[in-house]
Amino acid sequence: MSLLRNISDGLRWLFRKERVTQELDEELNGFLEMAAEEKMKQGMGRKDALRAVRLERGSLEVTKEIVHSASWESFLGTCWRDLRFALRMLRKSPGLMFAVILSLGIGVGANTAIFSLVDAAILKPLPVEDPDSLRVIEWSNPEFPEGVSNINGDFNQISGGGVQASSVGAHLYRKLAHEQTVFAALVGIADSNPVGIAIDALPAEQVSLQYVSDNFFQGLGVLPVIGRPFRAEEDRVGQEPLVVVSHRFWVSRLGGAGDALDRSVRINNVPARIVGVAPPGFFGLRAGQWTDIYAPLAMRVAFQPGQSDGAPRGEDDSDWWVREMGRLKPGVSETAAKTQIAGLFRSLAAEAMNLEPKKIPELITLSGRRGFGALNARDASALWILVLLVGVLLLIVCANVANLLLSRSVVRQRESAVRLALGATRARVFRQHLVESGVLALLGGGAGLAFGSVLARSIHLVIESGRDPSSMFDLHLDLRVLGCTGGLSILTALLFGLAPAVQAARADLNDALKAQVGSVMGGRLRLPKLLVSLQIALCLTALVAAGLLGRSLENLRWVDIGFDREKLAYASVNPGQAGYSTERLGPYVERVRQELARLPGVLRVSPVEVRLLSGNGNLSRVSVPGRPSSIEKGVVAPTEAANVNSVGDGFFETLRIPLIAGRTIERRDIRPNADAVVVDELFTRRFFPNENPLGRRFGFDPKDSNRYEIVGVVRDTLYNSLRREPLPTVYEPYLPDVRDPIHFAIRTTMDSARLAQAVRAVVASVDPAVPLIEFHTQNGLIDRLLRTERLLALMSVAFGLVALILAAIGIAGVLAYAVARRTNEIGVRMALGATASDVIRMVLRDSLWMVGAGILIGFPFAFAIGKLLRAILFRLEPLDPWTATAALFALLVVTLLASWLPARRAVCVDPIVALRYE
Repeated sequence: MSLLRNISDGLRWLFRKERVTQELDEELNGFLEMAAEEKMKQGMGRKDALRAVRLERGSLEVTKEIVHSASWESFLGTCWRDLRFALRMLRKSPGLMFAVILSLGIGVGANTAIFSLVDAAILKPLPVEDPDSLRVIEWSNPEFPEGVSNINGDFNQISGGGVQASSVGAHLYRKLAHEQTVFAALVGIADSNPVGIAIDALPAEQVSLQYVSDNFFQGLGVLPVIGRPFRAEEDRVGQEPLVVVSHRFWVSRLGGAGDALDRSVRINNVPARIVGVAPPGFFGLRAGQWTDIYAPLAMRVAFQPGQSDGAPRGEDDSDWWVREMGRLKPGVSETAAKTQIAGLFRSLAAEAMNLEPKKIPELITLSGRRGFGALNARDASALWILVLLVGVLLLIVCANVANLLLSRSVVRQRESAVRLALGATRARVFRQHLVESGVLALLGGGAGLAFGSVLARSIHLVIESGRDPSSMFDLHLDLRVLGCTGGLSILTALLFGLAPAVQAARADLNDALKAQVGSVMGGRLRLPKLLVSLQIALCLTALVAAGLLGRSLENLRWVDIGFDREKLAYASVNPGQAGYSTERLGPYVERVRQELARLPGVLRVSPVEVRLLSGNGNLSRVSVPGRPSSIEKGVVAPTEAANVNSVGDGFFETLRIPLIAGRTIERRDIRPNADAVVVDELFTRRFFPNENPLGRRFGFDPKDSNRYEIVGVVRDTLYNSLRREPLPTVYEPYLPDVRDPIHFAIRTTMDSARLAQAVRAVVASVDPAVPLIEFHTQNGLIDRLLRTERLLALMSVAFGLVALILAAIGIAGVLAYAVARRTNEIGVRMALGATASDVIRMVLRDSLWMVGAGILIGFPFAFAIGKLLRAILFRLEPLDPWTATAALFALLVVTLLASWLPARRAVCVDPIVALRYE
């Protein structure tokens, strides 16, 4: 029979069963008549002939069953009947069904949430055409390249010495893109920049802009859905400023208007025309960072004017700021591409910078499938740790659900035995129980999908807390997330459904049909007890992890930062985005400062270049006259490095940093080429040990080591990290720069919400074209630094509590079932003189055996997870004794409480009733 005919007949049987059955009856009866006629020809009567044929061929009903069972639709029909039977059985136990679905929803949902985050942040390819053919081009060099004054993008020290970076000069990129032949397209991209944008008469607001090459959209295969991409002639200095906006920006800021094309906006107070709208879902080339506006590389001169070594900003060969990404041509090997592009780069760079080719960095190619990484190593590690934690949680859930179903399957032993006695095969019984588990897993998976979606967005908010609005992962329900949820549901169905199904299928007919309730108890509970011990072990592991991460977070929160963090806030503006010149900048800063100082409740205000503990900072080498330097290969040695911060007068008083000696920065020091600086105690200990530092001089360049004079010494403070060992810090007078944002430190008595509103009004009143780009309290900045630790602590504590509750439910359920199974035995014991305390000890003994076995199994796992967390723990050992003791104590208390209820039930048994109990 052909495949199509087989499918057609099967569908007819499913949807027109009566008609197909009638046809089969007619066919079998016709066969019976033909066989009877053959016998009648041999002299038999019709009645005898029919009887003889039936005896030879067997029952027609059995034959019909055999015919149906040989087809695929019969199997489908059996599964359908099993499904209906499973739903009927589950409806009879609504409490059990709710408990199982809730447990599975938590376990599957947590895993789905973490997978969706890991997928968006680490696994998912870029939303471009054929991402596997993309290659990121970077370079490595033994030292900071000669002739290069600035490098944007990634810049990292590599093992074995040397540096690796990702950017080249704009002119060099254009030559390379024009002359190479191994890439179908070589696109140039800059890191995203915050810019101020004003639409119509609305106040300016900050958005994310990325400078890209003219072939950016064509090369990536993401053409605008409205309008057009850039053209080659438009990536030239002096051309009309043009931009392509993201689909998200078009919808949220422009209302999705169809007349957005050719609309004029002001970017950093420079008119620009919109020529296209990027496709929906395209966020750029860095996962977790949405770009709002794209502009040609040459527009950096228009939007961010300034000079660099006499050339327009961005067009100087010593300013390396353009990243490169290429799409391999079909048939071109990785080796051939790397060989050509490396040789071409060496010759073009040597010519452009007038250097010997051997001094030019070596190009390397990396996979561009995921684009440029947005997560730092710490955040990525946090996600993988969460993967481990939710994996442990899922195992606990599966063990708990398996226990519930095992207890239920023991109750149904007699039912399974009756079905086997009536002719059902063990395979059929096994399949029926597995279908019940599958239904529960499917419902739990649905609940998990809903819970996981909410949980993923909540975790995402924690990860992105305090970052700019353009920082956001592309989280949405897609086939990858659905596939993860479906796979987890199938896995959980197998993990918790196999044991009950096997137990039901292996039922001994004689024992099950003859046994009373109390007589089969012993052997039935070995597997549930083992599963409870496994739950205890995994629960102990989760509690130790939660304790370690929670205590580590508390240690970080209580670090002495060296100044008063309470009632301290920072307001940030960027007048350069509104086209301010250097001459206008000073008066603007002073006016904003004065207006902020007039606010009720504001005690002090001071401008500052770097907000302490914001995660940013400036690092410079220190050169002291007569002191030998240990700088090698252009990399600052730790013993020669110092943090540098430019601060206004009143800064130390605003932050309440104690003055140890000398004086602080005063108004008279705020001028070009001022030489007065304040240093911290660590600076004096490292560079002027056992000396009076006041009046001593130093510099940030060996050629000018007498540049600065120390006029004051203040207490040590933490600069940009709570974890790392602090470096010496130098405070120099603050002169604002149009290229950088300006931060105002504000000491106040107001609450942060009212202060933020008042500050926003002040900034708008001074100049509506300059937006308030950020407002943070000092505690908010510290919380932002600790977002990874906070996420891990919150999630691990939540998962630990869920694991503890599930372990308590598991042990209570097994003991309650054991008490119910041993009711007859308990009655006998009490009739023979056993006291209530004897019965309680008997029940608690079972509990302690399970808990003790779980603790013995769990401690090695707890130690292992402590070792795994060592890198992110702060001032804490991997197996901290206090943490382990607290976890053990919590586990013992909860399990004893969970054991007490079944024990009390056992004590309340009436011996007379118990002896009659079955």
